[in-house]
Amino acid sequence: MHLTLAERGVWVATPAVAQRFDISVHHLQKIAQTLVRAGVVEARQGRSGGVRLARDAREIRLGRLVADLEGVGTVVDCRRDPCPLLGRCRLKWAFDAAEQAFFLELDRLTLADVVAGPTAAALRSLFRAEPGDGGATPAAPIPTDPTPSN
Repeated sequence: MHLTLAERGVWVATPAVAQRFDISVHHLQKIAQTLVRAGVVEARQGRSGGVRLARDAREIRLGRLVADLEGVGTVVDCRRDPCPLLGRCRLKWAFDAAEQAFFLELDRLTLADVVAGPTAAALRSLFRAEPGDGGATPAAPIPTDPTPSN
């Protein structure tokens, strides 16, 4: 979400983001790698490197983003601890249908939609650039229609 507010084309240092969200740099780098593979962000190593959005936030559907990060079929994974009902269980079918509906509902929104309004203001206050921290100064919010696009 923070990358949505960064100036277009600016590389955002992952250590600064990790510090602001109080998570490990290693964990954030794993998330970034997943997002790179999904084509959501670009990453560049080195002193002037970091991450940035690969596409306009208005093109990034939230359901697809969550599916890329969390995986599909993870609400109930009967294969991890093989279940004796594997392949014959209606409960698994119900969970899979609910998960699909969840992703479809999230896909009504884009990353830009969820970062509008009070969320943008909260992110801006969290990410005010401090000299020497490698953080990016957030840009103005992306104007979005408050009604989700389909």
